[in-house]
Amino acid sequence: MSLPHRLAPRQLALAAALASAVILPAQARDLDIEAHRGGRALWPENTLQSFAHALSLGVTTLEMDMNITKDGTVIISHERHLNPDLAKGPDGAYVTAPTPAFFSLTLEQIKKYDVGQLRPGSAYGSHFPDQRPIPGTPIPTLKEVIDLVKRSGNKTVKMNIETKIDPSHPEDSPTPEVFVDTVLAVLKAEKFEDRVMIQSFDWRTLQVVQQKAPAIPTVYLTEQDPREPSVSLTAKLPWTAGFDPVDHGGSVPKAVKAAGGKVWSPLHTDIDAGLVQEAHSLGLTVIPWTVNKAEDMAKLIDMGVDGIISDQPVLLREAAAAKGIALPKAFPVEAVPGKKH
Repeated sequence: MSLPHRLAPRQLALAAALASAVILPAQARDLDIEAHRGGRALWPENTLQSFAHALSLGVTTLEMDMNITKDGTVIISHERHLNPDLAKGPDGAYVTAPTPAFFSLTLEQIKKYDVGQLRPGSAYGSHFPDQRPIPGTPIPTLKEVIDLVKRSGNKTVKMNIETKIDPSHPEDSPTPEVFVDTVLAVLKAEKFEDRVMIQSFDWRTLQVVQQKAPAIPTVYLTEQDPREPSVSLTAKLPWTAGFDPVDHGGSVPKAVKAAGGKVWSPLHTDIDAGLVQEAHSLGLTVIPWTVNKAEDMAKLIDMGVDGIISDQPVLLREAAAAKGIALPKAFPVEAVPGKKH
């Protein structure tokens, strides 16, 4: 299937209507509307272009993923390696597996890759038929994203930033301590500590964040899919830093609370109303991922979740508006000043 060069007319009309929607009364409940990887169903994921479009649409949080380069720069990319379904090399051809880990490459080397267009015909790309390609798009740094947010003039939008580190593959990343120290140094230098949440499936990094920057909310990501679980109700796994639900009555929320988490971010199919209520009784905020169907969004909002992470920020705004939830304002901004996309 060939990729379209622009958003579908219905999406454009809906985006324009919702971006200019009248903000609902203050008594309406809040919902954290998070654009997953900047809204990858619509724009190239984890790029300045995707984050600029999300800001221009109106979201409460930009969700993104972090890796560390060989020379100690925090970059924004979901995989720990160059993704063959996303990345073109300097020769204009898509990279092929196996690809190098970002931790083995310098920032200068990484900036030579183009991640602005899904590989045509790929299984991965088939999930996002409406994504608008933007050729010539480089992988951004965390600082560049912060600079973009500052340029937008949006004083309230948050960033939910994930440490991409796998305890089973230590060769792909720095240690949890070095990873966190590197990220915190950027946030401190940019005076942005109060605008972020730090999330991870690797709870070791969250323990370090809580020790070194206790004011930053930690978001405990969980997935119980038996094919690739990060947490289990009956077994101990390397992701949980020793805070396994099996030691807490088989309760994931209780394990997150014991670990010192502020936010529980489960795979959305892993929760029900009872678990949301249990998490709230423990003082946890609940923000499920990654929710792309309107009916699932409506169901989760009715369960009382505090936020939703979605590849479809336009659809999520629509679902929130239908439930009487106040919509975040739009802050139009160009990804690259003077260059429209």
